[in-house]
Amino acid sequence: MKFDMVLLHAPSVYDFRGRDDILFAYLNTSATVHVSSAFEMPPVGIISIKQHMEKCGLNVEYFNIASRMLKDPEFDVDDFFKRVDADYVGIDLHWLAHAHGAIELARLYKSYHPHAKVMIGGIASSYYFRDLMDYDCVDYVVRGYDTLYPIERLVQAKNDPQALKDVPNLCWRHDGENHFNGLDYTPKNYSAEIDWSKVFTPDRKGLTLHSELIPQAGCEYNCKWCAGSRSAFRRHMGTKKGVMPKTTEVLVKELESLRNAQTKGRQTVVMIDFWHQRKDMYKPAQAVLDDDKFGNIHYCLARLPTPEKVKSFGKRALLELSPDSHDFEVSKASGRGHYTMEQMEGLIDETIDDVYAAEVYFMLGLPKQDELSVWNTLDYCEHLLKKYQGKRVHPYIAPMVPFLDPGSDCYDFPEEHGYKIIHKSLEDHRQALVSLNWRDRLNYETDWLTRQQLLDLSYDVVRSLYVLKNKYGQLPTTFFEPAMQMIDETRAMIDMIDGWEKMPEGAAKEIVGVDIRKRVKKYNEEQLKGVRSQQRPADLGFSAKQQWFDTEEAIDRVLATA
Repeated sequence: MKFDMVLLHAPSVYDFRGRDDILFAYLNTSATVHVSSAFEMPPVGIISIKQHMEKCGLNVEYFNIASRMLKDPEFDVDDFFKRVDADYVGIDLHWLAHAHGAIELARLYKSYHPHAKVMIGGIASSYYFRDLMDYDCVDYVVRGYDTLYPIERLVQAKNDPQALKDVPNLCWRHDGENHFNGLDYTPKNYSAEIDWSKVFTPDRKGLTLHSELIPQAGCEYNCKWCAGSRSAFRRHMGTKKGVMPKTTEVLVKELESLRNAQTKGRQTVVMIDFWHQRKDMYKPAQAVLDDDKFGNIHYCLARLPTPEKVKSFGKRALLELSPDSHDFEVSKASGRGHYTMEQMEGLIDETIDDVYAAEVYFMLGLPKQDELSVWNTLDYCEHLLKKYQGKRVHPYIAPMVPFLDPGSDCYDFPEEHGYKIIHKSLEDHRQALVSLNWRDRLNYETDWLTRQQLLDLSYDVVRSLYVLKNKYGQLPTTFFEPAMQMIDETRAMIDMIDGWEKMPEGAAKEIVGVDIRKRVKKYNEEQLKGVRSQQRPADLGFSAKQQWFDTEEAIDRVLATA
């Protein structure tokens, strides 16, 4: 089947299926984000690129290879790529967790279609653009936070070197020499608009009505560990402001397209970032969201609104509070620290009966955070569970995995923030992703916690939090016991791997290694059958349903061709 352009979403590691040399351990994806070790959820920008290039007259298709591989262990990627011929192939490397899979998919596709031009983009790509151009399978890197126009110009250039010189934000190669155009396209408004009525089509069966809208690129805030922060965007995305919002008209149009999508049931909408803080955007967007077509709406709260503002969100609002640590000094050092826990509780006290729920997120791996601080955070979680027993107030604790974001303040200036960076190049991170133990995948440790301590604390503290949630009635025993079993089994696997790795080289180690690999493979097969997180300790069939990012129909159409 011939296309002008295909867009591919790669798994974190290719091919993750059947591997016995990597442990896809529970918690290695943070265990709060509801995504598997394959990281099958793509950045929403891949949908906007598809729709924009179709408006430009191109025959474009998007294939979520990661999701299909996860759902169908028999899916033959080689055979599929043989059937898909395209002039341009776009692969997202937005999050560094895809560093291995993105390059391997590019290599595999080029092996069957050497004429195709592979382009890669995203936040991680914009940081490692020079590294990427050293891979023969990568023809173009499109830098920046808004790539619709640069990609349009790239296609118009028709691979002509003279025309490619004028494509903004483009990295390209000619006669074996890499060229790096200026990062000149930095619009003040983010243009990645999506018509969701074309995403949620009527023929999609078993669809989970859970979508994600991005109201802006960059951020008003400066979390020290985040590559999407204000300062990171200023350094690496060529913008002085650090935040580029969509216009109110574009956001409202997107919401209206979601409301008009032909779906049964209510849509849950995750509205990333802080659109509700903008006076010009809040009321028009909220007017659409008040429609009964929508279910729960997620509101990210970096600063605490007034109780009156929160109540105006409505009964379907889910408040996402991310202080990172209960300790104000740790929270402030991580780039949060905009409110105390007493102030946060004051807001919850006044509003919890007027909204659907409040979720409070804490993190492991922060500046100034030692073991005692982590355990004190757990104690604070118990305080919340006890105080709000019977209410929908849900605390979560998760490690910063698999990587500290390259481009973040803590990565770019590690000594200033108490970090030691272990993996530095793109290839370093690619090789780290195929480490047997996820401790060795971590690209950082801090002055307060080693990688081993981060791993140990992750399991100890999350396990303790599960115990507390069971105690206070927030986690039923039917979910609690399997979660405990998963954590204990995973810890036993990691301990067994550590013991084997410390054995002296020789026949005995080789014999034990055979058994280790069998156990790892069996564990992975069970782990990858479903998606489990702190929010959903049991899979409940979530991974078997279609998500907004799945492409089952598109892949099936290709497979149906001779």
